[in-house]
Amino acid sequence: MPLRPALRLFLPSALTAWTIPTMIGLALFGLALCGLAWTGLAWSRPAQAAEFVDDAGRRLDFPAPPRRVASLSPAATEVVCVLEAHEALIAATVDDDHFEGLIGVPRVGSADWTDFGRLAELRPDLVIVPPELFEPARQAWAGRTGPALMVWDGRSSLAEADRKIEALGQVFQKTAQADATRAKERDFLETATAKTAGLPPEARPRTMRLAARDGRLFVPGRTSFQAEIIEAAGGRPPELGDDETELTTAAFLAFNPQFVYACGADRAAVEAFLAAPELTAVEAIKDGRAAYFPCSLTNRAAAHAGYLTAWLSTSLHPVLYGRREALIHPEGVVDERLVELDLPFVSRARTVSLRQADFIQKTLVIEFSSPQTVVSTSDGQREGLTAVGNSASPPMVWSIQHEGGWEGDVAKRLALLGLEKERTSLIFTGADIGNLVVKTVRHQDATVTALVTAGAESNAWRASRDVGAYYEPGTINVIVLSSRRLTPAAATAAVIVATEAKTAALWDLDVRSSQTPLLNPATGTGTDDVIVAAAGQGAPIDYVGGHSKIGQLVAEAVREAVTEALAKQNGLSVDRNVFARLRERGLEPTKLFDGPDAAELTGRPGWRGELVELLLSPQGAGLIETALSLDDAANMGRPADPTAFELGALALASNIAGTEAAALKALAGGPGSPLAATPRLRTALDALATGVALRPPQAQATP
Repeated sequence: MPLRPALRLFLPSALTAWTIPTMIGLALFGLALCGLAWTGLAWSRPAQAAEFVDDAGRRLDFPAPPRRVASLSPAATEVVCVLEAHEALIAATVDDDHFEGLIGVPRVGSADWTDFGRLAELRPDLVIVPPELFEPARQAWAGRTGPALMVWDGRSSLAEADRKIEALGQVFQKTAQADATRAKERDFLETATAKTAGLPPEARPRTMRLAARDGRLFVPGRTSFQAEIIEAAGGRPPELGDDETELTTAAFLAFNPQFVYACGADRAAVEAFLAAPELTAVEAIKDGRAAYFPCSLTNRAAAHAGYLTAWLSTSLHPVLYGRREALIHPEGVVDERLVELDLPFVSRARTVSLRQADFIQKTLVIEFSSPQTVVSTSDGQREGLTAVGNSASPPMVWSIQHEGGWEGDVAKRLALLGLEKERTSLIFTGADIGNLVVKTVRHQDATVTALVTAGAESNAWRASRDVGAYYEPGTINVIVLSSRRLTPAAATAAVIVATEAKTAALWDLDVRSSQTPLLNPATGTGTDDVIVAAAGQGAPIDYVGGHSKIGQLVAEAVREAVTEALAKQNGLSVDRNVFARLRERGLEPTKLFDGPDAAELTGRPGWRGELVELLLSPQGAGLIETALSLDDAANMGRPADPTAFELGALALASNIAGTEAAALKALAGGPGSPLAATPRLRTALDALATGVALRPPQAQATP
């Protein structure tokens, strides 16, 4: 049967006039629709099931990714955030920080206390717990339908940590993120082990990891993940036993470490121990080889164990890593990603990942369509530049740069990036270029774009109060691009406006000075830089001050970008909990109760948990926040009469106790306490603790 008569049997007469090509197109269109329908069916099909064997050996089956997750294990919380599964988090602990995905997540516990009643109200479908909380969690939901419980030990081996990252990636259907995380960590580990593989035992420094707890120092056991890290880094750990051991002076002298390291929060306790006169001959002390790493790295085997291993390895062997003939990996660009910038004088903007000195280093490169005048706080005003950029070095290369020479390192990086030194202006940072923030604001024909990276934990400082000592870079770097042409004077003035906007962001966030955190908010970091490109179109602008419209645009773009960059890099937000604010001031809340009446509190079972609960409550947090503000004002020379605050603190103590408190007990801030410098904070802590000491013992709430 001819084709067109046959079609008449199935199609309306109006369609039979179509040509053969039209019919073929119709058929292809139908196939496409079928494909879309099939895709839709695939999307609607149940998620692929996954299983997870937890650290108690229990198998958990997940027919679909959990949607409401409470993590009481900081190591697990870290992995959830790294896998970009943080949207599922509905609760965490006060010990979880540093991740943007944790901003706004309620805190329901700490190492001392967990509010299972509050947790039940949040209706989790999965609760991740450390081993010591499994039984309390199980009992909290005994006799009723509760969430799945997953046991996660943050002290497991490196191999177990790797396995759990892979398995949790399957649970959340984030396998690509899990694979990328594992590959990056393996790269760090393999680089460190390959670099140090040929070292004889005598070239591997005796290395001791110290941990402070309750006024004593401890050394991890020989079978711990921390001993694994020391060995992989090319060091020799002590052999004081398989389990954690309290450190004695005799054991320290017998091991005679050549390198010691600790969590940054333990620095004061470790330095007090190392200052003992009988230890001056110990090699690590004699040679000044003591290092302090972020606690989030040293205290758990999670998603950054390889990162810590490489950092430790380069600290142990800076000369070895600085030898170009000893490179493990070829140097060169490994990845490029475009950054969208709608500015007529920008021909291309990109972030470039290159391998240099065996580690991945990232640089933001902005290339101009014609040579430009640039003002930089790093190298002044320069003419005829074709590119500017912001280049980041991870901490494992800092010691290499110090050993091998900074100028040579920069020259090599420019060559690898294909940039000419004479035509390029770079600024440098220790922050992650992956956390770059780009903010653009507009008014009529004027556009200002700020490109910012920011880290403010290691070297934030307060101008006029802190001393000029070198600190490893955290750094807030700002690049300002204007669509309107700026005169050299205007571009220089824009640096002032950008700096003021940066400081405004720091003060809004209550970022503290690294040198004097208890007393001073930060005004910047010790290594900040600003670049202003004076390119653009139209009549030149010769004034960029706070009263000018272009100055307003610079300020808005920079403040917004700095605020967001600090959230990405450090997990900072204006509404972070008081635990974070106190720790940023160098204070551990439950370790401050050594006043004359302290025994009335510390003799009470569970007192730490009760205090944690109060500090997380709106009333307790509000009292602490008020005290912090009053103490800051006093330290800035604005003392106020404390009577109203003290009356309010006493009233809250009575409310907590359920009975009238005649006066606040002297519970916090004994002799030598840092609270001597913050009297309002001491009053606030005394008020909360007095309420706890006076009230009848209470059982912890359960669902």
